[in-house]
Amino acid sequence: MSTSRAAAEPSRERVVALVLLLQRAWTDHHALTQEEIVRDLRVDEYPATSKSPRKVPAYVGHEAAVRQKFERDKARIRDLGFQIETVIRSDDLTGYQIDPSSGYAPPLHFSRDESRVVATALGFCGFGKSGAFSVFNEGPAGDGGLEFSAYLTPAIRAIKVRRALRFEYQSSVRKDRVVEPLEILHQGGTSYLVGREVGGGIIKGYRFSRMTSMPVVLDEKFDVDDATRALASSWRPQYQRRPTPIDVVVSTNRDYAELLVRQYDGAVTATKKDGRVEVGITFDSPHGALRFILEGADRVRLVSPKSLAKELKQWLGRVNRGKSPRAEDIRFPSAAAGDVLGQTLQLLHAVYNSEDGLRVSELANRFDLAPDLVRSIMGRLVTMEPMVGAYDGATTFTARVIKDCDDWDHEDTDDSTYRAEFVSDADEPSPFMWRDLFELNVALREASRLFEDPAIFSAIEKIEEVTSRFMRIEHPHNEQLLATVYAAVTRAEQLKITYVSGTSETAEERCVEPSEVKVLNGHSYVRAYCLTRDDWRTFRVDRIGAILAKSPVTQERPADSLVNWLTAVGDEGDEVVVVTESYARYLFEPLPGAQWVSLADGRHAVRFRSSDPAFLDHLMILAGPAAVVATENHASAGHALAQRMLSQL
Repeated sequence: MSTSRAAAEPSRERVVALVLLLQRAWTDHHALTQEEIVRDLRVDEYPATSKSPRKVPAYVGHEAAVRQKFERDKARIRDLGFQIETVIRSDDLTGYQIDPSSGYAPPLHFSRDESRVVATALGFCGFGKSGAFSVFNEGPAGDGGLEFSAYLTPAIRAIKVRRALRFEYQSSVRKDRVVEPLEILHQGGTSYLVGREVGGGIIKGYRFSRMTSMPVVLDEKFDVDDATRALASSWRPQYQRRPTPIDVVVSTNRDYAELLVRQYDGAVTATKKDGRVEVGITFDSPHGALRFILEGADRVRLVSPKSLAKELKQWLGRVNRGKSPRAEDIRFPSAAAGDVLGQTLQLLHAVYNSEDGLRVSELANRFDLAPDLVRSIMGRLVTMEPMVGAYDGATTFTARVIKDCDDWDHEDTDDSTYRAEFVSDADEPSPFMWRDLFELNVALREASRLFEDPAIFSAIEKIEEVTSRFMRIEHPHNEQLLATVYAAVTRAEQLKITYVSGTSETAEERCVEPSEVKVLNGHSYVRAYCLTRDDWRTFRVDRIGAILAKSPVTQERPADSLVNWLTAVGDEGDEVVVVTESYARYLFEPLPGAQWVSLADGRHAVRFRSSDPAFLDHLMILAGPAAVVATENHASAGHALAQRMLSQL
């Protein structure tokens, strides 16, 4: 019995061919029927007895099986963010086509300086493996701080063309939502779709992380007036509809008081006779005030108002006290397989946008793939002729991939070059999906806090001109020393700092040599070699109290053992399962590597890793009565800390 190399990825070429074919059908104004596609679509098969491929039908089997396979392929294409349109042709038959602009933004041409600052910004704040990083950087992307979501592409497209959007959403219950999308807000590391309920008229925000289905752009168009735009621009993620300002006073030591003053604008302090410092802060709502006290944990003592003390006692008395199923009885879905369609299209567009082509080694390095996998994917693109027997004008792709081999006798190991030949000058493709422009905009605005460069703002202008200026990016955290720390990275400087850790209330001096700065969940972090600890450490920039001294780095340090240091917490430590109410999901959603499943009683279970018991204690304090640890050996997490906080009231 013969075998074929196509067996490993039997659907890859079929789905990629279908995407490119339906895009060309749009360009040629000739939608293709399912019958035409099933009858004529061809893919490569590599028999074991030959190096040369042979063309075989993409869809084979009984009619029902073929129809199911075709529908699954359409679903996979939609899950990447492309909109497959169904149209009635002039012959009254139903045809399919893909508007390329539903997934890809118009081509953007950055100057050399703009490309330079974009590459720097994406290294600081970006989700490069799945986004725009590979367009501007030759090496593989590391971990990034952006919350990546394929759902951004149809959402951005719907905002631009002013059409309603339908998606499934998980709040207290999971249900379909139909909204008129107005803008996207990125605040504190979290992205929200701000829109108007269809039929209800209420302006609401929807977390992209809670969308449970690919948003679908509907045919219904809508109009929006200036008053509605103003309401959308004023929306903020709050946890009660009518915020009531509240003044809070806490007592703490001098080190922690200085940290609070840096983090909260408008904070005032007063030093008491016993050396303690009282800090006064105004919050928009009682919820925000309570969250502040809980974050401070036993490092602060509440002075006023007394009404908050009563609520705090009730909260702390119920920390991690609920009931939950056993952790081993909770079944989490298996990890999703790699997105071969997205992977293939990324490789294809990298070749499209390289004038001289790219070698196997360059593609493998840029996308962090094995060279043999690159050869397999690109080999199919080289030979792709999906409808060789059709003559309806829809068979020609935008570009043909050409393979140049240095040693054809050893083709399987040669570092071949792949390049594109375009059908016409008008066929220049865009390397950016709409979600990539969102990523670029956020990354550039984050980078603008590090250094001033006119190229940053000219690049932002080009992006926002294409996207119609619908993105709103806000930075609520005060990181006064961020630019100074970043300068130490670029100048190879050693810093003497004071630092308050996430669970400490006193500052200690550290000597560090910063190597890299990145953003995660709205906070900036610096990776540095710590001479005080004689090892590599990660520091949160807003917890640096002061920079006491600077000096040049004079010697080499041992290599950092962590490549993706920013999200290492997602791969290390004990596995923990927590059962939480829906309204407390936001506490666990930012955890790197978190996995979710909905339970029969309406609650949600999240699985993650924690290498620091103190971190888990603080997490459970913040969750309060809304969450309980299901993992037996962490069943008492937060109890001792809650008791210490109660003793201070």
